[in-house]
Amino acid sequence: MPELWSDRQVILGIALTLILVLVLILGSVSVNREKQAPMLWRETPPPKTTPLAI
Repeated sequence: MPELWSDRQVILGIALTLILVLVLILGSVSVNREKQAPMLWRETPPPKTTPLAI
């Protein structure tokens, strides 16, 4: 029968996995931000309203 892991080993494994996932997510977000062109905002003209003819 395989040897069981201690509680400390399980908690350490979970903590290291979470840290690895966070590092990968934050690393990919910062790399993608540098590659994308900046958003350019343009003022939208006010809508031209015409009176309704009845």
